[in-house]
Amino acid sequence: MSEFQNKAVRLTVACSGAASVTNLGECQKRFLAAALELNRALDQEADHDVDVSSVGPGATRRIDLIIGDLMKELAVVGHLFDIDIMQAGHNTLDRRMGEIRSALIRP
Repeated sequence: MSEFQNKAVRLTVACSGAASVTNLGECQKRFLAAALELNRALDQEADHDVDVSSVGPGATRRIDLIIGDLMKELAVVGHLFDIDIMQAGHNTLDRRMGEIRSALIRP
């Protein structure tokens, strides 16, 4: 696993206990909650010109913090399935770049 993924798992265990990285249902809930929060924040920023960096009760968190939480939860899910998420991401990028190059070369 990548160092990022190892740190994410250690942080989750430290904050929520060892069961938090072995229960797929809980991992799914946390990942979905982070994804939905990001979706709401992006929607607010795009549609309503709301300053999403504001702080206060009921305020939307900064997008960079939400993305960090989403990445952390994805790392925990990857750990649960013994998948190095950084390597999986690199493999996908490499595959897509190859597809794009092939499409550009075709007559």
